[in-house]
Amino acid sequence: MRTRRADFDYGNTRLRARKGRLLRDADYERLLGEDIEGLLRGLADTPYAPAGDPAVRGRERLHRAVRFHLGRALEEMRSFYSGRARVLVDALLSRFDIQNVITVMRARAHPETTVEDALAALVPVGWLVEPLANEVLRPHELAGVVDVLATRMPDPEQGKVLRAALHEYERTDDLAALERAVLTDHAARLAEQLADTGKAGATLRRFGQREIDEHNLVVALRLRDAIASGAQDTAPPAEAALPGGAIPAATLATVVPAPAAAVVTTIGRLAGGIWQTALERWLATGDLHALQRSLERAAIADVTALFVNGDPLAIDIPLAYTTALQVEARNLRLLGEAAVRGIPVEDVRAGLVWPEGRA
Repeated sequence: MRTRRADFDYGNTRLRARKGRLLRDADYERLLGEDIEGLLRGLADTPYAPAGDPAVRGRERLHRAVRFHLGRALEEMRSFYSGRARVLVDALLSRFDIQNVITVMRARAHPETTVEDALAALVPVGWLVEPLANEVLRPHELAGVVDVLATRMPDPEQGKVLRAALHEYERTDDLAALERAVLTDHAARLAEQLADTGKAGATLRRFGQREIDEHNLVVALRLRDAIASGAQDTAPPAEAALPGGAIPAATLATVVPAPAAAVVTTIGRLAGGIWQTALERWLATGDLHALQRSLERAAIADVTALFVNGDPLAIDIPLAYTTALQVEARNLRLLGEAAVRGIPVEDVRAGLVWPEGRA
């Protein structure tokens, strides 16, 4: 029997209409060089118009406006869908659930982080939002936070994984390994959930695999640098890579002992050749941070291009919209930091992700 296709028609029509409300290059040009109050005034006629307590001023007011709009826009997007389409949109938004879990664990692993700062770092979408987020952060020790998280997670199996990861953390004191265990479990669950979604979920699967592949590539190259500099003697175990990519982690791990030119030759042709140019720049400069930034920006450009060239009746449009919102939030936070810290305009210009594709 033929499986009925997920109904994205109504929701995708709403999102395409909202695309016109996204900030454009000209908006960022107008905001460049403004102080905090100038930024807030400049956003008065946009969806980021500051609201709430007028006593809150400066950078905190900007961050609240950005966080509020991001959470509201994503939850409104979720409400546009039902049935099988809603399941896929929920899968897309689950990235924020796991991001929030890691944020609260980091906050309690570093006791100097205040509850207020931790709450401000959360994306207000999904299940880990206030007032639950406040309850989760109430314990002062990481073990207490994990206990509350594991109890309140919607999926009890995820709670079991989190408790097991904490047990290992208490033995090794390796926060990165704890986070990796949580991310690995999430990646495996998401891959299983998307496995039978057919054409409707194909783009979400493809870009999810690309994100994992690029993460694993950067991890391997960072390890390569550490060994070359003498900071580390040997490669870590294979579980340092995240599962679920399109390229076997063992293949990407071959960059660790390889000469730089061989890395470009053997790895550049993978992933359809989309890494070739970025790797050639890395070969010339040795700048791993620039490579990571190039990979990320290329992925952002490809995802947001789905507004135009993606499947209009699939997850492509929610994926493009979600990514565009994340880019806006990051850009506005960068502008806020620049205003407070006096970062030169040209440095800020280079750090922005320009929605219309300018460098």
